[in-house]
Amino acid sequence: MRAIGVGATLHAGTAMNGRAPATRIRGHGNARRHPIRFEPWLHAAAVRGRAPVIAATAPRLRVLDCEVDTMRRMVSRPDGGEPLRITVKAMQVLLVLVEQRGTVVARSTLLERVWPDTMPTDDVVTQAVAQLRKAFGDDRDAPRYIETIAKAGYRLIAEAQWLAEDVDPVAPALAPRAAASLPQPDHDAGEGADVPAPAAEPRRAPRIAWPILALAAAALLTVVLALSKRSVVDAAPIEEQAGPQSAAPDVAYRAITSTPGQERLPALSPDGETVAFARTGAQGEGSSLMLQSVAQVSARSLTAPGPGHSDVMPVWSRDGARIAFVRVSQGDCRVMVVAAAGGEPREAGPCLRQAYSMFDWTPDGRGIVMGGLRAPEDASAPLQRLDLASGRWQALEYGIADGDVDLMPRYSPDGRWLAFRRNLSLADLWLMPAAGGTPRRLTHLGGDIRGWDWLPDGSGLVFSHVTSEAGLYLYRLADGSIEPLPTLSTGNAVHPDLAARAWSMVFEIDQSRSGLFRVRIDGDAREPPIEPVFESSGVDMLPAVSPDGRTLAFISDRTMAVQLWLGEVGQPATLRAIEGLRPVPRHLPVWSSDGRTLLVLGKTAGGDRLFEVDVGGGVQWLDVPDAHPVFAAYTGDPDRLLVGVDGGQGRIRLVLYTRGDWREIASVDDVAVARYDATGGDIYFTRPSKVGLWRADPALREIARVSADDPTPQHYRHWGVFGGRLFYNGPGGGCATSWRPLLEAGSAGACVSRDGGAIAGSPSVDGAGEWLYLGLPMSQNIDIGWAALPQGLRVPR
Repeated sequence: MRAIGVGATLHAGTAMNGRAPATRIRGHGNARRHPIRFEPWLHAAAVRGRAPVIAATAPRLRVLDCEVDTMRRMVSRPDGGEPLRITVKAMQVLLVLVEQRGTVVARSTLLERVWPDTMPTDDVVTQAVAQLRKAFGDDRDAPRYIETIAKAGYRLIAEAQWLAEDVDPVAPALAPRAAASLPQPDHDAGEGADVPAPAAEPRRAPRIAWPILALAAAALLTVVLALSKRSVVDAAPIEEQAGPQSAAPDVAYRAITSTPGQERLPALSPDGETVAFARTGAQGEGSSLMLQSVAQVSARSLTAPGPGHSDVMPVWSRDGARIAFVRVSQGDCRVMVVAAAGGEPREAGPCLRQAYSMFDWTPDGRGIVMGGLRAPEDASAPLQRLDLASGRWQALEYGIADGDVDLMPRYSPDGRWLAFRRNLSLADLWLMPAAGGTPRRLTHLGGDIRGWDWLPDGSGLVFSHVTSEAGLYLYRLADGSIEPLPTLSTGNAVHPDLAARAWSMVFEIDQSRSGLFRVRIDGDAREPPIEPVFESSGVDMLPAVSPDGRTLAFISDRTMAVQLWLGEVGQPATLRAIEGLRPVPRHLPVWSSDGRTLLVLGKTAGGDRLFEVDVGGGVQWLDVPDAHPVFAAYTGDPDRLLVGVDGGQGRIRLVLYTRGDWREIASVDDVAVARYDATGGDIYFTRPSKVGLWRADPALREIARVSADDPTPQHYRHWGVFGGRLFYNGPGGGCATSWRPLLEAGSAGACVSRDGGAIAGSPSVDGAGEWLYLGLPMSQNIDIGWAALPQGLRVPR
């Protein structure tokens, strides 16, 4: 089972109303390929125990007229001479330059990427580049391959193309810059590498910390396309990272709950015998904690929160005697502790700034550690500790940069290490000593990590990751390798939680579904009727209506392939799929003002790329200089384009480009998503860790905060702009999906759906302001799964 989506990370206690959790969409993923066809074949270009930091994307790489064997590090030239072998470090430098082809890579960047955790001189970079030039037969003074930029760095000016066995020889050269988005270690795990060693069999119960709960109106909503067993899909980059020597361990899954509704975020007891989870009420009202043995037996109640309250996110203490959890109600959020044997819960303290996310017990059992959004006066959002005796929060002291948001902390079984997820939509796992210090980045995913946990011996991590596909993965600390675990036969496995003293885990099996709907918003109705749009037995999502309101673009799996679809509203016979594009369902397709083209993010073997779709036919890849586009928008100038790009640390930079030569005109840092208002010519955007909405002029020079209340970062997509009017469609006022104009006094808005949260936010409104289009859940079924972890996951002693 594979899936696509954007996951929830933080939940605001003030927004909780006990409604149904956020929903992921399930579907199929036999995706159509882009005309540029090459199957990704990735090997870990490394020797166990001393792994280079960059991984190749295929066994062979063509650089202009030379061919590189990335496994043997041999460069063959077209003159037929003997191939030349280059060093490991020279190979690594080349891979970095390929990632950033056409852009200048600073010497400092090469030192950081290729020689991490060491103190080399600049000469090592010079020698590596000189060796590459010799292998390519390049001339420093008249370069055809690598250009030296004085006092700046180096630039690969030659075309580069990854080659695979079934590569199309007539396909245009594509320079995949995927390695920075792949899961790679950023250190050599050799001598001097400060890597946690596998612990002895733990003698105490480690924390089973929690993946985050996406409850109703307070969660960032999820989009998931689950792929059927018979689907054949392109390998996701994270799976490519595993390399040919990585065989997926044999993991047998089974469901231990099967009742209708939702059982969320399971936590496994230290001995692996009992699972705690949150179960939503029969009518979707509230949730309480349940306990059940790891078998298909009846669960028993652990808490009874009462009307208007929900108990969520259980976490076992290390000794297995207590369970900490979060109790939420309208306008309030509390951390509670209850004996695992039952009894009356006691309050431990308030939630962190009235919001909550996954947390963990401290090794001494005297506190919990949780992450959260940053306060307006703070530069970053570090992890914080709640002292259970005093009920006071205090930030942990460790290295964190401005703009970073740290979440999902988990202590290693021996209590020596603390790992966590850094940043929101473009996240990675980081590690530091439990006492604090400078964190080290473990992964280079820049994506949606949907929960994770330590192996019982501390030798690695199991995590759930969602890109164009979803799955569970094993990360080994010894060498930074990542291996995919088997997928489910049905549903999506997310939010894994492992037992401390038993090699087993529990997880969510998400089989939720959703579809397209529209609602009239130009009237006075407080709860206007909802109309289905383009009904199908598949999954339709992310609708974007054209400016004239006639055509709807959306993403669907109705042909058992994830595709972009177009159709005239109210005329199902006009529906057609766009061939040659595998869309990434992260943001809505974006229409041009004339309704002739769309901007869509697409998946390729080289990573996510930006495409422009001509409604009349044809798909064009836009060669944006940055390797990792996240979203895009047209402007009032046809020669200028707005693109959100990943700066490499999980933070998005909004860049204004000129089309054609792709010259950067201006940029704004720390942006979650941006949208252009064709009426007023302004650009509006949200930030990933600050509440509110910002406006910028068309040149990105004058920036002002126009809303200090909405949207919150966990609902950064739940807003839109049309005809110069801003609106919000997130939860609020007892409504899971609302419609409310922003910055307009006296505009009450409407309740679109009381129980169903808008899928992935990102609403669409026609140019006349009459109809709101959005995705809503059709069914919400989440069960608990269990699996024994095989001996193959353990590190040999």
